[in-house]
Order: sequence, then C-alpha cells, then structure tokens
Amino acid sequence: MKFASRLSPEDRPWLKEKVYAPKRRRTVELVKKSIDSLANDQKRISLSALAYRSKEIDPDGRGVSEAAILNNEEARAFYEQHRSWKAGGENRSTARKPTGGTLTKGIEGDSDARRARYRYLRGTKAELVARLLAAQNAHAVLLERWLEVNEEVLNWRLRAERAESRLRRREA
Repeated sequence: MKFASRLSPEDRPWLKEKVYAPKRRRTVELVKKSIDSLANDQKRISLSALAYRSKEIDPDGRGVSEAAILNNEEARAFYEQHRSWKAGGENRSTARKPTGGTLTKGIEGDSDARRARYRYLRGTKAELVARLLAAQNAHAVLLERWLEVNEEVLNWRLRAERAESRLRRREA
C-alpha cells in the first residue's frame, strides 16, 4: 500500500483537473492583465514588474510570483512575447561598461531599492568605487551650489528688508 505522501501526480488525476488547472488559468489571467496594465502605463515589462503589478490587480492581493510565471508554460510564453528585454547574443560580462564617473545612470524618482541593491551587488569593486567617488563629487557640487543659492537668497532678503525700512522712514 502506498502512502499519500508518496503518490505521484499521475496517481491523482483529479488534482490536475480540480486544483492545478484553475491555478494555471489564474496565473495566465493575472499575467495577461498585468502586461496590459504595464503596457497602458508605458512601463517596462519584466518578471519583477509583473509580480508586483499582479499583486495590485489581484482582488485577493496575492498576485503571482516570478517562479509561477516561469513554471507556467502559457504564462511564460506570453511574458516572453511581451517583455521589454529581448534576449541577445552578447555575453553579460563583456557587455558591461565602466560607469566613467557619471552618476545619472539608475537615478529615478520611483526606483526600487531592491533592484538598485541587486545591481550594486553585481558590480565589480572598481565599478562601485568609481560610482561612490562620482556620488561624493556630485554631492559636493550640489552642496556648494545649495550654499551659493542660499547666500544669494539671504542677500536679497537683507536688501528687501533694508528697502522696506527706508520706505517706512520716508512714509513716516
């Protein structure tokens, strides 16, 4: 006699029909809706974006995971058909270029901290040092500019106060 834990899915065909099939259909439905929603918002279509958007769309709030998309043949095919990234023949390690001291790459108002962290973890030590130095330089430039602007504002404010006091003396 076989125990329930040792039964294979083939031994339980009712599971495929009553449990797994509705889950697969739900995944495909949510992937299609998420892709449509991202396309309407003109956002990039990626696995992480689909997983995040599916949680927003799903009435239960559960959404679908990246693994569920990749393990569901129909959902994966639909994702691969519509994804923003297209597979290329380049090797990732040779395609990576040094940042060259620029800081503008990857700075967005709605950037995801997890994605940025992942991107930094994939960088080499030299790339991270160059990026840190660029960030420090940019911060120093911005701080200097901020101080200049505030000094200018203070000068204008003092000039305005002096002008107001002269005007009050003339009126009195």
